Amino acid sequence: MPEIGLKIRAYRESMSLSRAEFAAKLGEKPSKIQDVETGKQRINDLFLIKLADIFPIDIGDLFRNKSLNPSADDHRSIKTAPPNQENFISIPRYDVAASAGHGSLAESEEGTGHYAFNQSWLARRNLQPSNLAVIAVRGDSMEPELYDNDLILLDKSQTEPRDGEMFVVRHSNDLFVKRIQKAPGNRYALKSSNRFYDTIPVEKPELADLEFIGKVVASMHEW
Repeated sequence: MPEIGLKIRAYRESMSLSRAEFAAKLGEKPSKIQDVETGKQRINDLFLIKLADIFPIDIGDLFRNKSLNPSADDHRSIKTAPPNQENFISIPRYDVAASAGHGSLAESEEGTGHYAFNQSWLARRNLQPSNLAVIAVRGDSMEPELYDNDLILLDKSQTEPRDGEMFVVRHSNDLFVKRIQKAPGNRYALKSSNRFYDTIPVEKPELADLEFIGKVVASMHEW
């Protein structure tokens, strides 16, 4: 979609930002911004979410026959301006890492930003924004479904384990993202997608130390 890239370039230039400055605010490389603006690289959902999160921009205007015209003061508040588009809802990201490996975890309950999600997309999936959180994935045990540093959207209201579905769970003081396998006798197994990782069985008395934090309802991966 080269026309979208051209709009992004025009928006960047209207704020007198170099590609390097624009890329730094998005946490990207200048070469990627160049490829996006020239249409050499596809613009994926994660890039759009980051764009809406950091810049006061209506993402819908990228896909409409409408130019992007930020005010002269927009660039002064880029770092703190939350997404305020009519069709988007801001979901908090927390400084929590769910391990997709052997259980290492760096955890803090402090928010570290927001990501913008389309209201109609959430409504079609019966997801309530107040129940949602974005967290990161650490490790490679869920590849190829999830990769290290991917972001996942977590529905904290869905805590009833379902066989075969992906959940974030706390087990033995570690936070994991795994697929759940139910077994007779109220037993569970935490399954990895990567065949090089063993299944983690959870049986009595360990069940008392197993907490289902929420269901994974979406993931965001940067190619």
